[in-house]
Amino acid sequence: MYLNWRKEKPSAANNEIILFHHIWQMAREWGYTKLACPSEGIKKHKLTARDVYVEDHIFQKVYEFADQTLKDLMDLAYLTGQRPVDIVKIHRSHIFDDILHITQQKTGKKVRFEIIGKLKEIIDRRINKENQWLFTNKWGGKLSRNVLSHHFAELRLQAMETYPELADEISKVQLRDLRAKAATDISLIYSTEDAQKQLGYS
Repeated sequence: MYLNWRKEKPSAANNEIILFHHIWQMAREWGYTKLACPSEGIKKHKLTARDVYVEDHIFQKVYEFADQTLKDLMDLAYLTGQRPVDIVKIHRSHIFDDILHITQQKTGKKVRFEIIGKLKEIIDRRINKENQWLFTNKWGGKLSRNVLSHHFAELRLQAMETYPELADEISKVQLRDLRAKAATDISLIYSTEDAQKQLGYS
């Protein structure tokens, strides 16, 4: 019943069932219940892998409406191929010996980037005595992933309203898609191995 109620958000529904199952298992381990988990054996929503490549002209239409912070963030996401959750966590302590060090939240994989070219421009512009985080909220603290998602949704809406003929394509763009775009572009220009290294895949 729960999965059916949450059918509009199948991925989130599946994750919530997994979390519920984990909570129940811990409750059993701690002796709060001896009952089997109600979600045991329940088939979750079948998910299809996201298959979106952001074409350059669509990227530019969204980029056009971004302020400098979002432009820098989008550029950094594309340059490094890292997930938004890892981009917003970049702190000045992650930068030393002219290398940007990122430990991916999802996998724990460590990746490093030489700070040159456009990456250096972005970091030099954003990090100073006041800003310890590369991307900050209005109070100077770390920009949260949720706030970033909200800002990007507003940005996308502006682009859709201005370019209604491209609204369908623009509506499908998510910030995380820049990771796939970076990987695809690197593999086409250099090699699949280079793309794997940049994304932190083994």
